[in-house]
Amino acid sequence: MFNFSIKPKKKSKTVVSSSQNPKVLEVNLIKSEMPVDFEVGKNIGTLLFALVIAALFVAEVYLGLNWWSDYENVRMLAAETKFNQVSKEIKALKTESDQILAFKQRADLANTLLENHIYWTNFFNWLEKNTLSSVSYLGFQGDKSGVYSLDASAKTFRDISWQTRAMLESPAVISVHVNKGESERPTDSGGAEAEVENIKFNLDLVVDPNIFKNSAAN
Repeated sequence: MFNFSIKPKKKSKTVVSSSQNPKVLEVNLIKSEMPVDFEVGKNIGTLLFALVIAALFVAEVYLGLNWWSDYENVRMLAAETKFNQVSKEIKALKTESDQILAFKQRADLANTLLENHIYWTNFFNWLEKNTLSSVSYLGFQGDKSGVYSLDASAKTFRDISWQTRAMLESPAVISVHVNKGESERPTDSGGAEAEVENIKFNLDLVVDPNIFKNSAAN
């Protein structure tokens, strides 16, 4: 006969050890826990110190912003004052400029009138000086360009010739031309022609206008 014997299985050492020492795990867990100590007085002091630092920082930022705002206000006020001052100076200069311009215009007008007065005074003085006593003028056309047309009358044709020669002898005259000479011999009470003639003629005269502008004409 065969004999069969069943050997009992061996338990794990780990399990046996655990079953044999059930307090080992508890002891290890208790030893791994860290103790927490909370000292109220010390933490409150730290918190208060942090709050003071934060308050000081906020106060410094506030004071800095307030100073910067005041500085910018002062700077803007100074710039505005400077701008207003410059604006007043510009207005004053504009008013002064307008007055100077108006004065210049009046001065230019007065100067023009004075130049015209000098020119025509010199011209007519020259014309009177260079005109024969037997010649008279009936009309005048011309300006300061120096070109003139004179309607005149003379007693004789010889007087016209002498008048032309007198004009040409003046250094101011450039050219003289006589045209439209017409003789009108008056009659006496008996119907006979008088000896004195009355001749109308036109005298075209060109002179140098610069001679009459500044100095008296010769």
